[in-house]
Amino acid sequence: MPYDALMGMPWSSDGITTNTEIARGDSLTALHDLEGFPPYAAYVARGKEIEELISLTSISYELSQQLLFSTPPEQLADVTFGELTPECWSYSMADVVLNGTPEMSAAWLRYEEYAQHMDGTPEEIANQAKAGLLGPVRIHPSDGAPVILWPPENERAVDFQEPEPGTYRFQMAANVTANGTVDLSFDLSDPVQLEAARKHYLKLATSLGKVNEVAKRAKFLLFRAAFLLQWTSFEVFLRETIEELLTRHPQVILESAGKKGTLSYEQLFSMTNKLSTIESLRRELIDMEIERLRSNGRSIHGMLNFLKGAFRFKSDPYKAWYVYKGERRQASYNTLIEIKERRNTLVHEASDSRSATSSKEEQELGDEEYMKYILTLRSVAYSVSFSVHHQKYEVPNSAGPA
Repeated sequence: MPYDALMGMPWSSDGITTNTEIARGDSLTALHDLEGFPPYAAYVARGKEIEELISLTSISYELSQQLLFSTPPEQLADVTFGELTPECWSYSMADVVLNGTPEMSAAWLRYEEYAQHMDGTPEEIANQAKAGLLGPVRIHPSDGAPVILWPPENERAVDFQEPEPGTYRFQMAANVTANGTVDLSFDLSDPVQLEAARKHYLKLATSLGKVNEVAKRAKFLLFRAAFLLQWTSFEVFLRETIEELLTRHPQVILESAGKKGTLSYEQLFSMTNKLSTIESLRRELIDMEIERLRSNGRSIHGMLNFLKGAFRFKSDPYKAWYVYKGERRQASYNTLIEIKERRNTLVHEASDSRSATSSKEEQELGDEEYMKYILTLRSVAYSVSFSVHHQKYEVPNSAGPA
């Protein structure tokens, strides 16, 4: 089955014979499963979930696009979703845009304040209030002054709610962008309901824009999201690998941080859970060292270089290989730099100055580019895991090899 037709869906090569060349220095035993190493096992599991997301979403996009092309718009003209009442809305404070200026809708006002709203004098308002013409009179809690409720009774809405004396209630117009929840429950075993379900979901799809433009945009968003998830997963893998190695060899923390690093009594007290456990201190020191390695924007490269230097890997983790469309390729330090820069462009495309000057085509991430990037990350992760799992590294100033 052609790769392009599946938009990068993962597939198994069981039953296929390949002539992939294994370079000198690659061990045949290196091709066996490394999932006995927990950080790598977790990384592989996350990768499978991301690839499954791509497969399921890609199929959904393709089916939707085909159905939209084969369904005339007039067939969807009578599809409705009912009234979206406020009980169906979900939104945050960031989704509310206020228009205009606030207007007081209710308050207990002193006579002089009330007069300003009624084109009268304070004396006239006081006389009307004493005569009972303006409703009940209350006492303002701050100074004991008499107050009456505004607006007048004949101007109040049906759902008017009386505020407490001393408080003001304001209202103003606002635009709210909300997510509306619609219950679309269909019995798909019923042909009539199945057709109704198809029309409702196609109606939703048409609201996103023109079919060709939406399909292209959807593919870009899918691969961008998947790529960023893969990058984050790789970062987590490196962090967990360093945690594993520092747990095995805590003396490396001293070599890495240097002898000038100090802790105050307050820090020590906090990091040991009030001096109750040394394990808590170990975890805190490991976390501090990892954060130090990730500082100054180095992130992945900082952690990889630490592994190479602090544990003297016998094999350079950057020199990992993969096969793309039958051609063996080599990963490198520069390859990861390229992937990192691509990641930064995708994350900051709305505000990054590089994004503003680059063309839209340069920002798009296709399935082929995505596959090469992910194969690179996967190969480097495998290389690191192999060295750690099979103890192909050395710890300086220790009793010997790990």
